[in-house]
Amino acid sequence: MGIEFVARRQTTMTNFFMKKVILTVAIACAVLSAQAQKVSFGVKSGLNISRVTKWDGANSRASVHAGGFVNIGLVKNLSLQPELLYSGQGFKYKPLNAEAVTRLHYINVPVMVQYRFIPEFFVEAGPQLGFLVAARQKVGDVLVDIKDSAKGVDAGMGFGAGYQFPMGIGVSARYMFGLTRVFEDTYESNKNAVAQVGLFYTIKTK
Repeated sequence: MGIEFVARRQTTMTNFFMKKVILTVAIACAVLSAQAQKVSFGVKSGLNISRVTKWDGANSRASVHAGGFVNIGLVKNLSLQPELLYSGQGFKYKPLNAEAVTRLHYINVPVMVQYRFIPEFFVEAGPQLGFLVAARQKVGDVLVDIKDSAKGVDAGMGFGAGYQFPMGIGVSARYMFGLTRVFEDTYESNKNAVAQVGLFYTIKTK
């Protein structure tokens, strides 16, 4: 009963914090957009190659990310890009003879500062907050819910680059590394590490 109460409380706090962060980012976007030189919206999707650090024998796991973004022009060549993304993460490893797959599902809110050397090519860097929505581990044929063992909020940093073609379609690559541990009660400070490649499409509105 006590464990279930703590788990429910943690989920409630995580959901509250997630909504508060998303609302704060949305308000900030609205304020900045009203004063920005140029504002554009877009969607993006692509491949994740994820793992966790400091886990002996852990291998990478492939998954996907997808979501939307708003790009807010600040000054010449410099813009701010908040995003709201689903991100499938996790890792694989082999305890004894069976393969174990840990799947971590996050709603991520990266806020990237982008600099364009030319109109088509940009580099980016910025912080990210991730909110865990589901966590499962499959060992052989056995599937276990491990959300109560994982931390509800994941903080990280990222950097990347991209190229946008004139018709609005672009390609991007990004590497995100965690600053906080993934699991609650582990001796090692296991942190997320995710490489992303994907496509995006931008709709210019201002």
